[in-house]
Amino acid sequence: MQNVTDKYHKLIKDDDKHLNPLFDMKQVPKRSYQLGLAALFTGIGISIYDSYIGLYVSSFLVACFCFAILMFILLKYNDVIKNLTISIIFLICSLLIISAAIEGLQSEQFLYFFPMLTAVPIIVDLKQTKYRESFIYISIIIISAGICTLIGVYVTPLQDFSPDQIGKLALVNRVVAIFSTIVFAVAYIFFEKKYINELMEQSQRVIDTRTQFLATMGHELRTPLNGIIGVINLLKQDHTPSQHEEYIQVLKYCSDHMLHQVNNILDFNKIEANKLEIHPVELNLRQLLLNAGMPFTALSREKGLNLKIEIDNGLDKLVLADDLRLIQIFNNLLSNAIKFTDSGYIELRAVRKSQNEQFTEVIFSVKDTGIGISEEDQVKIFDSFWQVYDPATRNLNGTGLGLTICVRLLELMNSKLNLVSERGIGSTFSFDIKFNNAGKLEQPLAVQAKTDDSLTGIRVLLVEDNQINMMVAKKCLSDFKANITCVYNGQEALDELKKDQAYHIILMDLEMPVMNGYTAIFEVKKLYPAMPVIAFTASLVDEKMLADLIESGFADCLSKPFQPVELLSSIQKQLLNYPFLADNAG
Repeated sequence: MQNVTDKYHKLIKDDDKHLNPLFDMKQVPKRSYQLGLAALFTGIGISIYDSYIGLYVSSFLVACFCFAILMFILLKYNDVIKNLTISIIFLICSLLIISAAIEGLQSEQFLYFFPMLTAVPIIVDLKQTKYRESFIYISIIIISAGICTLIGVYVTPLQDFSPDQIGKLALVNRVVAIFSTIVFAVAYIFFEKKYINELMEQSQRVIDTRTQFLATMGHELRTPLNGIIGVINLLKQDHTPSQHEEYIQVLKYCSDHMLHQVNNILDFNKIEANKLEIHPVELNLRQLLLNAGMPFTALSREKGLNLKIEIDNGLDKLVLADDLRLIQIFNNLLSNAIKFTDSGYIELRAVRKSQNEQFTEVIFSVKDTGIGISEEDQVKIFDSFWQVYDPATRNLNGTGLGLTICVRLLELMNSKLNLVSERGIGSTFSFDIKFNNAGKLEQPLAVQAKTDDSLTGIRVLLVEDNQINMMVAKKCLSDFKANITCVYNGQEALDELKKDQAYHIILMDLEMPVMNGYTAIFEVKKLYPAMPVIAFTASLVDEKMLADLIESGFADCLSKPFQPVELLSSIQKQLLNYPFLADNAG
């Protein structure tokens, strides 16, 4: 079965050309080849004609020119020379100057400078390059035309011609030169019109995509928001404790769904801006897969599905990989599998394909027994905003961004997403990745796994100006049995540390009045360099911002909104990095 993502990758390349009409429509390198071929075939015709009327020296000269043009085209094709255009211009100008020395001006070969000038706007992309390049080309042509005229006027022709030969040669040169000028002028108009049409189509595609984007996002965000607002109203009216747990579950589902959609939108925006990056870290591959499947256990159980996680025992090892991006891929694939499966099972499988001292290659797959995907839809599902239509519910489900993000992430990992599916039977998405080995485990996974979810004895200084965010973070930390002290800005945090330095960790917001987190971190690290500080922010944290935060002195960054387990994991990570902090706890 042909891999449908091969077709999708071709569509992506075609799309990239549409997204850059300046490159696609101007096609400067391609037209340089076309100019060279036009000069080559014109030269061959003139060489044959010169030989036919008895001008053997001119015929030999033009034949040498044709050979030189052919060699330059081949050298450019093999990337030996970089600029084919200037090479061709030099050759043509040199030929015309030498022809003036041999034939004089009586053969009217100087007329070929006119089509050369007409061709410059075609072979130079004035919208992409500076005018300096076109100025150089035009200057070469004009200077060569001047030299050609001076030689023709003041130098005696080296070849003798009969009046009949001169008449025939001049006539051919006039016809070819005028015809070439007209052709280049018409070609310029044609390409500019094509370019303008493509720009108009591109603008319309952008408008259509933006409209589709806003409509899709509006629906996907308003739906869970409607659920949140509705449940809040129910909580106000219904004081029955037994109903509260159900309402809370609905609120959690809707808020998680909104967060997932927002993250997808942000990642899609990074993809469109080509700013999505991969940052490998050292991790246990088996543990990563177990963590990836864990959140979907309850979801699959609620739908009556059996979630299978099968991991090759040989993957209990350390590798270098971007854990966040891999988890994101598994999240999208598993959530889609559960969404479109009403009975049967979901299977996450990882099998070691090959390994040596340097690399471990792994085949990952997510299989479901869901509605499946028809053959005609198997390419479309990878398009942005395209959604699978479920005939059972007559609904379009999701934003259609998840698989697009998966494909682009896997491209950054030198992999691709494969699909095997049959309508009514189920689907299997798979991909393989080659990881760099990171070393040996000091302990087996069973011993390494941390089951303690308590922060008993850990003192946390919480720096947050928003009272709601402070309330949420404080409640989460209290549930983990941490001791919390709350302050509202960076200056209050410094004042608190002057009175009491016995804190194990600081959670600090970035945007605060009086003194923000960016300023406070320098003071904290200057006075207390061993104190780990976690940035606590609702800002969009990309790779560059994270690197800047780490360079500023922050030990880690936790984005709001957050899950309690993420907060716990971030703090425990710092306690592992600074074991003396945990030893001093309590």
